[in-house]
Amino acid sequence: MKYIFLFKFMIYWTCSIYAQKKINSIYFEYPESNDFTTQKVLPSKFYGDFFKLQDSLINLKLDSNDISIFHNVVFPIPKEEMKQLQTYIKEDSIYGIKTNKGVPFKSINDTIYALLSQQYPIYSNDSLSSFRVFEDQVFLFNKATDTLHTVIKLSLHKDTLILIESDPSIFSDSIISNVHLINDLRPYYLLSKSEMKWKTFIKNNGFNDTTLYLKK
Repeated sequence: MKYIFLFKFMIYWTCSIYAQKKINSIYFEYPESNDFTTQKVLPSKFYGDFFKLQDSLINLKLDSNDISIFHNVVFPIPKEEMKQLQTYIKEDSIYGIKTNKGVPFKSINDTIYALLSQQYPIYSNDSLSSFRVFEDQVFLFNKATDTLHTVIKLSLHKDTLILIESDPSIFSDSIISNVHLINDLRPYYLLSKSEMKWKTFIKNNGFNDTTLYLKK
C-alpha cells in the first residue's frame, strides 16, 4: 500500500506542476481576411518622436525607415573631475565616455550631465517585417520562423501613441479557448490565420500589455 500511495502522489505532483506551468510566449500567423490590409511601411500619421508616459528617459522614434526604442541614462560628471576622468568637450559633445564617439551633454553649474543612449530597433523597412491595418489599428509583424511571427499593436489617440503587446501569462479563459497550445520543447500559444479567431482575439483584448508614449 505504501508504494501505491507513493506512486499516486508522484502522479498528482507531476500533473500539478504541469498544470501550474505558465505559457509565456505566443506566435501569430498572418490573418486571412480582406479586412486586414497589408502595408510594408508604417502609415505616416504615426511618424514622430515620443517619450514613455511614466519614464521620459525612454523614447520611441517612428518614421518610414524604422521604429526604435531608445533607453537613455543621464551620467553626471563634476567639472573638476573631467581631466582625471579623461573626458573633454568638443563643440556640442563630450568625449571620453563612449569609445571613439561623443555624446550630447548639458552643463548646469559645476556639473556636466552626459546623455547616454542605447537603441533597440523593433522594425526596419529592409527587414522581414510588415504591417497589417485593421480599422484604425496597425499590427507590426516581425518574422520569427517561416510561418510564425511576433506581433505588436499600435494605435494613435491625438498625441498619445498606444503600443500594445500580448502577455500570455495573464490571458483570460476566453482568450485561451481561442488559441492553440503547441506542446513543443518550450510550449507556446498560436493564433492561427482564421479571420474569426483574429477578430475574437482582438475583441477579447488578447493584446493586453499596454505602454503609452506622448509626442514630444
